Amino acid sequence: MKYAVAALRLAVSALMLVAMTRSFVHDATHGVDVWPWDWFGYFTNQNNLAAGFMLTVAAVGLMTGRRFRWLDYVRGAVTTYIVIVGGVFWTLLAPVTVVAIPWTNDVMHAVMPAYCLLDWLLVGDREPLAFSKLWVIFPYAVVWLGVTLVRGATDGWVPYPFMDPKTGYASVAMYCGAIVVIATVFALAFWGASRWRGAVLRQAVRRDRPAPVMHSQRIAS
Repeated sequence: MKYAVAALRLAVSALMLVAMTRSFVHDATHGVDVWPWDWFGYFTNQNNLAAGFMLTVAAVGLMTGRRFRWLDYVRGAVTTYIVIVGGVFWTLLAPVTVVAIPWTNDVMHAVMPAYCLLDWLLVGDREPLAFSKLWVIFPYAVVWLGVTLVRGATDGWVPYPFMDPKTGYASVAMYCGAIVVIATVFALAFWGASRWRGAVLRQAVRRDRPAPVMHSQRIAS
């Protein structure tokens, strides 16, 4: 079973890379801005790549039986981000977005978020996450929001319409605040769900910790 799960993770990661490559090539050949600072500045692109990387690492860890405690926290954070990618797109952006290649859009905004969500909930190769370490979801999000807002105020580039300073900073702040709150709620849910051992591979976790030393007792002669 572990090899089947690992293969599925690798297949989904590969599908995401194919979809992103196809999207990049299409944009590059149709006059769309593909300057890396811009094209890879999208939260969607960054977190699809992050999710694909984490699925690959998780697949390798599953096959080798080697796991690291920090990996579960990073994976929990990335799962939070990619689910937000899907949620924000289908609630805020889909009605105002013209999709050039539907299948690549579906892979990046539906398949990846849905698979990462199900993988986190159903596969038991992760340990319970401590709520005291929920803070790990915030550094990346704060940096991404900060850089994006600075760029919007200086060179005018924004990845999404609701972050455009032209709509007013009150509106931008409202949306950014809502996303932070939603991310916190989702992360709390994923942290809580980590306490369930999953439906498959319940015994797949192997802690990266030294085995306890057994001290033998000296028996007086």
